[in-house]
Amino acid sequence: MAGVGSLVGVRSFISAVLTVLTMAAAIIAVPAVWVSERLVNEDGFVSLVAPLADDQQVKDYMVDEITAQVVARAADFTPGTFTAPVEAVIRPVARQYVDSDGFKPDLLNLVRQQHAWLFTEPAPGTDRTEMQFDITGMVNRVLHESVPRAPTITGPIVVPLSSGGTGLEAGAYERAGRQITAWAWGAVIVAILAAIGALLIAVRRGTVLAWLGGGLVLSGVSAWAVAQYLSTRAKDHISTAEDSSREVAELFIDRCADDLTQLALIVGAVGAVIAVVGVVLRMALPRHF
Repeated sequence: MAGVGSLVGVRSFISAVLTVLTMAAAIIAVPAVWVSERLVNEDGFVSLVAPLADDQQVKDYMVDEITAQVVARAADFTPGTFTAPVEAVIRPVARQYVDSDGFKPDLLNLVRQQHAWLFTEPAPGTDRTEMQFDITGMVNRVLHESVPRAPTITGPIVVPLSSGGTGLEAGAYERAGRQITAWAWGAVIVAILAAIGALLIAVRRGTVLAWLGGGLVLSGVSAWAVAQYLSTRAKDHISTAEDSSREVAELFIDRCADDLTQLALIVGAVGAVIAVVGVVLRMALPRHF
């Protein structure tokens, strides 16, 4: 009997260690996997913010920027290129453009520019302190639709989103992105293996299941906290941009934070259900669970 009791104690101890390990790994894994797949991964980031191409504030912003850029360069065109005030010619066409099927892929190209700026080491001599995007293609598309004989603007036509002094530099997250991806999938593997081990070894599997559910709840809380932190940090980095640029950039930031928050709620809810199931099993089948 003493030997049986000792074996039960060893199993309980090992299961408890594996349960704690699972919980710790899950707390890391949920927000880390989201960051890896939705921010570090370029395609994931693009798909995350793609719905904003239909946002009216984004469309209005691009209409204003395209129109302003052509107006600013009107003096460089051959006299007679525009038969009416430049803004009166360009703005209606820019409005049609942002409502067309061609706008979304062009906007997502700008998103890819921002992703590359953040996660790719810049070439030597590149300005590392000013985050911006190049809208030359958009401007020329609208210009040639408005005035077919107008010359092509060689560009680059850039719109700044931040300036120096915010602490953000080009390629700032390249190394961190690789590290987060490694940590994310390492934590997933550890969490899965440890959870399986904990359940197989456990004397009271219902109790272990309840604790694992609690771990998922905690991982949801950690994901929510990461969403708030990343949102605050990102908005600080674009705080020096002009009002209209900052407002649009904040839409993108809020979209990312909302997506992670939604994931946190789902994970937390699943964890709560698992915890309840574990408690029910423990109470209903005490000898086996």
